[in-house]
Amino acid sequence: MATTPRSPLGDEALDQLLAHARLDLGPERRTAAGPVVTMVLGLYDSLDGIAVGETPPAAAFDARWE
Repeated sequence: MATTPRSPLGDEALDQLLAHARLDLGPERRTAAGPVVTMVLGLYDSLDGIAVGETPPAAAFDARWE
């Protein structure tokens, strides 16, 4: 669990994220996307405060009884 606060998202990191997602945004939408991505990353950081116990949450559940 990381305790160091995440630094603000820079232009280079945003460029890499947009390229990874194959998004070609115009300057206006790119300017709007930066703060939203920073907010989403902050929400991820807030999950660090949740105590999940010893058993990690399951990523999938197979309901078949065999």
